[in-house]
Amino acid sequence: MVDERIDILETLYIAEQTFDSGDLERNIETWSDEVLIETPFGSADSLDSYKQWFHQFYAQTSANGGTRHYVQNPIVLVKGDRAEIKAYLYIINASNGQFLGSAKIHEKLKKTSAGWKFTYRSVTSDQALVASVR
Repeated sequence: MVDERIDILETLYIAEQTFDSGDLERNIETWSDEVLIETPFGSADSLDSYKQWFHQFYAQTSANGGTRHYVQNPIVLVKGDRAEIKAYLYIINASNGQFLGSAKIHEKLKKTSAGWKFTYRSVTSDQALVASVR
């Protein structure tokens, strides 16, 4: 059980770091064939729509200095070949350290032959959002 939770958290951390670096190919490897993402900055319901969302959102955050996403207080629940994570997300501007916001995240994953992969992600901001992510 402990090793599975570490593997699950590593999948989450890889997803965050590969988003911040713009590494779509590595980021996509964290997703299964099931994709549903719901964020204040758009949604996706397939790998193709996720790739479009990724490119658009990464371009927006990069234009404003880039981001660093920090996962805090993750709670991992494992039930057989399915898992859920509930955690806080703290986001700062990579170029100047400015606080951009915090959110609650809810992740769902399934165990595949290639390891734990996301099936669902929900991001709910703790603050009122403005048009710019600056």
